[in-house]
Amino acid sequence: MKKAIAILLILISILTIFTSCDEETSSDLYYPVTEDFGTIDPQVASVSSSKMIAYNCFEGLVRLNENKEIVAAGADSWSVSNDSLVYTFNLRKDAKWYLTNTSKEELSDEDKDESLLPENFDNRVTAYDYAFGLKRALDPATGSAEGKYLSSIKNGSGVQSGALTTDALGIEVLDDYTLKITLDYPDPNFLYYLTRLAAMPCNETFFNACRGRYGLAMEYMLCNGEYMVYRWTQGAVIRLEKNPLYTGSEPAKNDRVWVYYVEDGATVPEKIEKGTYDAGYVSADSLSLFNDDFTVSALSDVIWGYWFNCAADTFTTTALRKAFAASADLSLLTAPDYIEGTTNRLLTNTLSPYYDFTPELISYNENTALAHYKTAMNENENISASMSVTVLTTEDFADCVKKQIQIWQRVFGIDVKINIQSRDEALKLFNSGNYQIAFLPVTVTASNTAEFLGTFKSGSSYNITGYANEFYDNLIDSLTNTMTDEQKNDIFKKCEQTVISDAVIIPVYTEASYFILGKNVSGIYSFSESEIYFRNGNILS
Repeated sequence: MKKAIAILLILISILTIFTSCDEETSSDLYYPVTEDFGTIDPQVASVSSSKMIAYNCFEGLVRLNENKEIVAAGADSWSVSNDSLVYTFNLRKDAKWYLTNTSKEELSDEDKDESLLPENFDNRVTAYDYAFGLKRALDPATGSAEGKYLSSIKNGSGVQSGALTTDALGIEVLDDYTLKITLDYPDPNFLYYLTRLAAMPCNETFFNACRGRYGLAMEYMLCNGEYMVYRWTQGAVIRLEKNPLYTGSEPAKNDRVWVYYVEDGATVPEKIEKGTYDAGYVSADSLSLFNDDFTVSALSDVIWGYWFNCAADTFTTTALRKAFAASADLSLLTAPDYIEGTTNRLLTNTLSPYYDFTPELISYNENTALAHYKTAMNENENISASMSVTVLTTEDFADCVKKQIQIWQRVFGIDVKINIQSRDEALKLFNSGNYQIAFLPVTVTASNTAEFLGTFKSGSSYNITGYANEFYDNLIDSLTNTMTDEQKNDIFKKCEQTVISDAVIIPVYTEASYFILGKNVSGIYSFSESEIYFRNGNILS
């Protein structure tokens, strides 16, 4: 009996040793997001949390490395014709889609119709997948916000306008692993646009099997990137697992990433400092929590200003917004220490291409303001002396905004109230459209000037202000990749001036957001809150 017990204890000890080794060699990263997950369909993902997941779970023909250089990804080589119109991509032949057992069970049910996933599903990533993804992005029925950046593809504009079908596109599958793309005109940014989510591959068989649910849950996900979605609890967490089928040049160093939806974003900085999360974005007012043990990267991408909700009742009337803007005394504002400086720009210098411009702000003049107000009353019967307006802001600017409110009450003779919230809660209200006027910081998450200005276009899913102006829409639609940089900049300037002249925003201050790597964490890098890459993430011993 004693001998048997001794043998059992030895076996338990050996098992413990191996279990411990597995635990020590495994690595989990923990990351918070303050936007609940939407669809992770790369062609239509719209919120930053979903985009971030998609960038880690899908791989395009090419990608950006840590230094923002374009490098090989799904394609291991490519060539460009002498006239810069024909791109030929040679794909890796070992790339596979990871099909989870959950997807197999959900989409291969014999009781469902024949359009679902076939038993002999081919999980190779082929040129057909990249072609289908590009066609989806350009098809107006998809509603891809980034699809317009691929319009240089032959007949791209005609397809986006609805005049042509996607079969007319200059996208040709030469064989399973060779894709040819022909452009209407040379586009120096074309390879860059192929790194974006709109250009990610999409398996047509799997997409059709999802029957409109592609990207909406774990069972409707098919991943070819460094990670795959292993668990998805709506409104709580997405667990990413290292993709065992990934064969690219940079497989994930860590085993899994837990991405948590944090409803109260104000708790994020402290939890990064305590090590609950391994990285995350924080605002400047939280920076004092982090000592030299943390890696801090600054991104000057925040604009403070008065924002007007152009979709809210009376503020749909441009004259009313101009009235409030013309009686906004910016000298009343006193900035806290974390503010970087003043600005009269709608844009930040993080956008590319960046251009110098001095837009004309609406001047402070109470007589002009009153004239605009009278015009607004004539245009909108809901605007009167009995109306009530509420201004949303944070604690830091509450006293300044109260002084401004007194001016608006005196000039217009109306009731103006203040709604003071924490920064996180105020931004939630703002992003949900639950405000009339707000003095708040808004983070520019786009990396491209045209992409950011496009968010003010009516009908855009990113249009947080509800702004609608046909002239502005036409300016955005007039942008083409055949234009010179000077021509594009002229349109950009007109767009920026139009938004400011129509009193959509009164820009006042700039602020940086900060990407924090926790103690003993390295390798996670970010270009914006939508683009955080975990593949090189490492927990140091």
